[in-house]
Amino acid sequence: MKTEDFYRRYGNMILSIAYRITGNNADAWDILQDTALEFEKRKPEGNIKAWAGKVATNKAINLVKKENRIIDPPDIEVDSVERKLEKKEIGKIVNDALLTLSPIERAVVTLKKYENMSHREIARVLEITEENSRVILMRSLKKLKRVLEPLIGGVL
Repeated sequence: MKTEDFYRRYGNMILSIAYRITGNNADAWDILQDTALEFEKRKPEGNIKAWAGKVATNKAINLVKKENRIIDPPDIEVDSVERKLEKKEIGKIVNDALLTLSPIERAVVTLKKYENMSHREIARVLEITEENSRVILMRSLKKLKRVLEPLIGGVL
């Protein structure tokens, strides 16, 4: 597979994973570039989607850890929530809530809910057990619910 085909086929997935873990658009683009360079260098065989997801996830988690980023929960006023119930705004609120999770929690939620990976695939990508993937997902969803409920209450 040529690099341009790699970008076309997996670029959006990589950007999505990287952005949801790092919370930064520029970092997501850098991770896409780094993942593509890794693809050129290694020429992986087999399930390239899983490989690309794993590389992007690891690069994003490593970047967040390296920079020792602690992302503060966003300040969103509850009284302004009624104005924010448009679909785009709810998406922004959810993305902000994702940033309150640890990098591994964000990775599991992103891979499961946005990339539709199975727990087996997530376990392979993140080098954890399937059971650990399930536990992390359940705990993460509970955390997200606690963060989101006061903001968008009845919608959940």
